[in-house]
Amino acid sequence: MKRKTATKDVSKDDLLKKIHFIMERVVVFDGIDEVLEYIVKSAVSLARAEAATLRIFNVATGKLEIKAGFGLSNRFLNQPPLNLGEGIVGRVVLNGESFKTTDVSKEASCVYKELAELEGIKGLLSVPLRTSSKTIGCLTAYRKTDEVYTDTDLLLLNIFAAQSVEAVEKTKLIEDLKNQATFDQLTNIYNKLFLIKRLEEEIKRASRHNLILSVIFIDIDDFKGFNDTHGHLLGDKLLADFVGLQNTLLRKNDIMGRYGGEEFIIVTPETDKRKALTLTNKLLKAVNHYKFLGRKGSVTGISFSAGISSFPQDGKTVTEIINRADQAMYMAKRGKKNKAKIWESA
Repeated sequence: MKRKTATKDVSKDDLLKKIHFIMERVVVFDGIDEVLEYIVKSAVSLARAEAATLRIFNVATGKLEIKAGFGLSNRFLNQPPLNLGEGIVGRVVLNGESFKTTDVSKEASCVYKELAELEGIKGLLSVPLRTSSKTIGCLTAYRKTDEVYTDTDLLLLNIFAAQSVEAVEKTKLIEDLKNQATFDQLTNIYNKLFLIKRLEEEIKRASRHNLILSVIFIDIDDFKGFNDTHGHLLGDKLLADFVGLQNTLLRKNDIMGRYGGEEFIIVTPETDKRKALTLTNKLLKAVNHYKFLGRKGSVTGISFSAGISSFPQDGKTVTEIINRADQAMYMAKRGKKNKAKIWESA
């Protein structure tokens, strides 16, 4: 015998009050894992389902990974992660649009039908998890009965997903506060403030021992165009992969930090501008040939423009050194891009 629909069981007002109560409870949890677990359990209750999963896009791998689940076996929860656009939930995240079905076995886009069958899953309701700027994952509720998901179910789970994203973001922010004091969240290299601090230290050391150092100011070319074409999630992955590639080619004592957006600075101690230019061209060649992840597969031909200045030849302070490297970068940018230029005083 089928259960009654949500509209008959309780009013929308009562369900909205339930969402409010659920979200009030989230604040009592300390860690992100506890918050995610509570969200999937609450989704099951709210959607009158038997199981649920929460998937998040992992910038490092470029995959959608199950971060929390309820009512499902380890076999299901440990399934291989999905690409953006792959399977039902991959399309939900890629397009930022909800999806519901009464029979996953009849959906051509369902990737793991055998796993779903083993779990007894029939119906599925998946909604995107959106921040203010992008979709970071999805929340999916599963039914093991023939009961149809209604428009009310869809509306309520979307409202709950929006509230859940806010809770996840706040919890993650609290956990990352200490880390953020030094490192950039996305790329895990020095943030702007700590980068400047490290450059100050290196300038003092170079001055004390009569050494030189160079600064390479990098700006990824046409990054906005990549974001517009492939979306912000893959834009984030490009930045993370870009940094990972640079780190494989830099020396142990080189210092890299994110200056802002798609701008990066590399500090090369005991290195003159000519040697820094050789290093930069090596980095540029690697970036040009690297296969970055795009919306429809790999993307090559990514480039950057760079400017190089040195201490003490081009300045004695952090501001002077960075400004000269920045100006040289813009000279490269105004040309054909995809090149590095050394600062030369008029």
